[in-house]
Amino acid sequence: MSTTNSPPERAAAVMSFLRSLRNNSGAMANLRCAVSSARRHRAWPLLARIGGIDEPVIEAVCGLFAYHPDEISTGNFGDTCCRLAGMKNSFDARFRRLLACDREELCERIRPVAFAAKTKGIPVNYQTLLEDLFWWGERVRTRWAQAYWGAGTEEPARVTATQEAK
Repeated sequence: MSTTNSPPERAAAVMSFLRSLRNNSGAMANLRCAVSSARRHRAWPLLARIGGIDEPVIEAVCGLFAYHPDEISTGNFGDTCCRLAGMKNSFDARFRRLLACDREELCERIRPVAFAAKTKGIPVNYQTLLEDLFWWGERVRTRWAQAYWGAGTEEPARVTATQEAK
């Protein structure tokens, strides 16, 4: 895979590759190692196919997908965090910390959030997450914040998440 592709094209190619491996338990086990600095070398043969060796964004998303391949095609990681938070404000500090991170730190800090999403059965939009991590900056932070806090209205996204649970 060429590194000259635009972030959306690269994200689409990475996700296509990951989806093709979804039912390959050995490949998924090796990709899960991408989120561990001590074992990430086990994921390198697969990551090399998509130009993802030593690319924290690709390593993080590939490893997280391998842990929790339940994906959704709408929303962004702010929506995922909103669904995790439910009606509790205790998640707000954690979400604010995500927004304050630089790209490299964010790749580390999204891991426990994605693991929590798996535990609660909340799907993740990995393609958008990958694009957002490639583009990480104020515009992406703003979109995540709007999704999490409801774009200036009184928590409509949280009401929707609660209604979905019924």
